[in-house]
Amino acid sequence: GAHLHWYHRLQLKGLEKRLRRSHRRVVVVDGQWAAIGGFAISDAWITGAPGMVPYREMLFACRGNLAEQGRQIFFRHRPEALPSLGAAAFLQADTRWWGQGRFLEGTPPGSLAVRRRLLVAIRAAHSSVWIATPYFNPDPIILHAVYRAVQRGVDVRLLLAGRITDHPLLRFGIQAYYQKLMRRGVHIYEYEGAFLHAKYLLVDGSWASVGSANLDFLSLWFNHELNLELRAPLAALLLRILFLREFAQAREIDPGPWCRRPRWRRIIEWFLAQLDRWVQAHALGQRRY
Repeated sequence: GAHLHWYHRLQLKGLEKRLRRSHRRVVVVDGQWAAIGGFAISDAWITGAPGMVPYREMLFACRGNLAEQGRQIFFRHRPEALPSLGAAAFLQADTRWWGQGRFLEGTPPGSLAVRRRLLVAIRAAHSSVWIATPYFNPDPIILHAVYRAVQRGVDVRLLLAGRITDHPLLRFGIQAYYQKLMRRGVHIYEYEGAFLHAKYLLVDGSWASVGSANLDFLSLWFNHELNLELRAPLAALLLRILFLREFAQAREIDPGPWCRRPRWRRIIEWFLAQLDRWVQAHALGQRRY
């Protein structure tokens, strides 16, 4: 009795069409509860692959109006009409809601809401920008906003995946950013013990974003993503505690030893950085950042 809907068929022509995919992760139960994050229904998240620990993930659960919004978004891009909850359904009031929240739908090329709000938040930051993402590959405008934030005295920290990752080669491409980031004053942490797959952001300890979007050009320009934007003191406090706990279990990259890394690593990083620039240029085409 389950319903299966394909997002789209694989396109053989056109780099942009091949890159486009649905990357959203949301679960809605009875229109009353919703959960959003970077999770997937897979052994890698639930029990861990053989010989591996489960992925390190973060999931945000909510109820009330946000859950109903999540249900409407779920059916917005599906062939079925939005079903009625029926007379037995009971939408609980937001009696314990402790702030404001709204969903951000990334539906390129029509809407780049996730990227737009991320850019606004980083540009408006006064004290701190803490970012957790397994894949770091932003476009030049996002990267420039990060650098400008550091120049203003903002505490910018990146929590990234460490040695345990699902794409070992891709990690070299991400590390190609390290030296320039640290030279500008960005603090980089690599999570130890499990593959960090969570995606969340905390700005000035008050504005938060959690969901499916990575801080890479695929999520910001091509994927259909779903994030939850929060201005909620309790949620922000819980995220701050989570960040501090993860930083304590991560390895902070020391700029000194990093500059003395082997030449073969530098060569791989340089090659992947050039490939990254080529893919971004050809995928974005004539569109401006």
